[in-house]
Amino acid sequence: MKGIPRKPSRLDPLTRFSGGPDCVNRRTISDFWQWAYSGIMQNVERGVLAEYIVATLLGVDNELRIPWLAYDLKLSNGKTLEVKTMSLLQAWHQKELSNPKVVIKPTRKWDPKTGIMDDTPTFHSDLYVICFFTADNHDTANPLNIAQWEFYVLPKKQIEGFWKERKSISLKFLREKSIKPTTAFELKDEVIELCKSTSDAHAS
Repeated sequence: MKGIPRKPSRLDPLTRFSGGPDCVNRRTISDFWQWAYSGIMQNVERGVLAEYIVATLLGVDNELRIPWLAYDLKLSNGKTLEVKTMSLLQAWHQKELSNPKVVIKPTRKWDPKTGIMDDTPTFHSDLYVICFFTADNHDTANPLNIAQWEFYVLPKKQIEGFWKERKSISLKFLREKSIKPTTAFELKDEVIELCKSTSDAHAS
């Protein structure tokens, strides 16, 4: 095998396909994005959207998303984050609203430089951001409306503690634990504060 994998770079939305019939060659990468990712109420697409929203709010969206890393985002101070989403609404027909919850569990880390997978599953991120899409009506639901999102930021130690007693974290559980959500306007300050407090705890 020749060459090494290239680090992804931002594509111009007008970049065209080539080497095929005109019906394909006249299409752009933007056409592809619209075709593949316009369904932002779908769980997978909404999850990626939430990662982008958090990355932008924290000022780290300059680095392109790499889905197979052990974490979702990396801050300028070296701290890593995992982003999870939960919602009352689904993209399919529902008889009633969903019970918002996420599964955060230990995973085996894969090293892209060596191609080797760790033997022991662990929690890899320093902070976990649970993004709750609060809309409860399809007529007004819009994942691009940032006011329809709430953010719960939890340090790894807290996630590890929760894992010992349950395998998923629900909105109801967060509220029972008096874990307060933050808005998009507050998220960056909350993350900075938690980074500082976890660093101080390690230093002491």
